[in-house]
Amino acid sequence: MGYSIAAGSVAVREVEFTRLDAGGRSGDWLECAIELEVRRDTQDRSRRDPDFVDDLSVTLMLGVELARGRGEGFEFYRAQADFVALKEGRHFARFYLPPEVVERDQMKQEVHSFLIQLSVAGELVSESVSRQLERPQVRDSFLARVDAESGRNDGVLAPQNQSPFLLSYPRETPSFRDTNRPVLGQ
Repeated sequence: MGYSIAAGSVAVREVEFTRLDAGGRSGDWLECAIELEVRRDTQDRSRRDPDFVDDLSVTLMLGVELARGRGEGFEFYRAQADFVALKEGRHFARFYLPPEVVERDQMKQEVHSFLIQLSVAGELVSESVSRQLERPQVRDSFLARVDAESGRNDGVLAPQNQSPFLLSYPRETPSFRDTNRPVLGQ
């Protein structure tokens, strides 16, 4: 199921969850494909070129409801993908939960709730939420729980460049910025 959200010169256009076989590994991965739309913006003086958005970060936060009998409540996951530059048009940011988590939590093809933040050069420019988080107080509660509880799942939800799907979708995958690489001279 997809959700359509759009606003500004860079926006989330659609979000789709799919179970995928990684080939050779047992079990399915859960893929979250976030379709982004970049619009030309001649008014944005921070852009080097009006056709490109530089230094875009996509942060995905998930709330997964646990199946009855496997504990009550939710598990929370958070990951970020950093891109060098995106040209005007449509692009995809993809994230993955591994088969062990999909099986353990008896996940279907949907998650209970999600929140996506788009940041340019570290500044939040857009936020998109699932239907469950449309009310501000529910969104705020979700963010508080993600902050408090997602740490135990650090590194589980992976952006495409840190997953077995790194080379999948070669024509749709933008170049990632390596934010973990040390800067020379420091």
